Order: sequence, then structure tokens, then C-alpha cells
Amino acid sequence: MAEVRFARLAVHRMTREPLALLVETGGDRCVVVSVRAPQAEVIDRGARTDDGDEDGRMTQDLVADLAALVGRRLERAAITELVDDRFRAELVLDDGARLPGRPSDVLAVGVREGLRLEVADAVLDAVGQSFAELGGDRSEPAREAAEEVERMREFLEGATAQDFGAPGADGGERGPG
Repeated sequence: MAEVRFARLAVHRMTREPLALLVETGGDRCVVVSVRAPQAEVIDRGARTDDGDEDGRMTQDLVADLAALVGRRLERAAITELVDDRFRAELVLDDGARLPGRPSDVLAVGVREGLRLEVADAVLDAVGQSFAELGGDRSEPAREAAEEVERMREFLEGATAQDFGAPGADGGERGPG
């Protein structure tokens, strides 16, 4: 098993489906895993904090809480194999017990709990791609565009006519021609 890190979420251009990018620690190989929208929201929130806020708890948080109630601890989340072009995944407890689940659920719990993430070497060999060729750790273009629009809005809210230049030499407005 190879240790990976969750790099980012992306959106498939054609299907608009959320995708999680898992990158091999110390390497460039990347596995792209399709995740369901609710789990993508959980993954996007990142690791949970111990702020004691019961309203902030998510369904995925209950898995670790239940393990603790029965005297166990979640140890890692793993993509274990690829069968008929579908990933298989499981949560592994500290006693070695394995709980199979949908990859999107396993990743959501893994990211939320800050677990070690792993991908089977055979899976990386079969479907691993170059993370650098996929764009690496750069920001997503949609997010960059949204940030640029927000900067423009802030500028326009405080802008005055003087910010856009002086009128033409004849005192009239400048036009396109």
C-alpha cells in the first residue's frame, strides 16, 4: 500500500461530477476518484475540530465516535483494489478489522478524521496519472476566476469617475473613435 495525500477536489468537465485527487506521498502519481456530491462537501470541509459544537457534527463523524464507543480507533482509509473499473475501499481499525464502504464515504471519513490515506500499489500501477500533468497543486481556474470577480466588485464599489481617467482634451467625453 502506498501512502497518499488528499490534494484537492475538482469537477469533471463533461459530467460535472466531483472528483478527489489523491497524490502519492513523495511521488507524482495521482489517482482520481469519483465522489458523490454530499461526500465532496464533507471532504471540502476538511478535518473536524474539537469545538464541542453538536450542530457542527456530520454523519461521517459518527463512524469514529462509534468506533471509540466500542473501544476501537479508526487507523486508516484505503483504496484497496480496482474491480470492473470500480474502486473498492475500506476503513481499517486499530485492531486490523476492516469495514468496506463506497470510496466516497471512506474518503470522506478519512479526510474528516485526518486518517492516513492509502492506495494499493496495484491500483496506482493500473490507473495512476502524473499529478504535475493534471495541473499539480495549482488553484482551480473556476476558483481563480471567482476570486478575480470578487476583487473587481470590491474595486467598483469604491470607484469614482476619476479612477477611470480624465475626459478628452476638448472637455467632452472620450468615445471609441
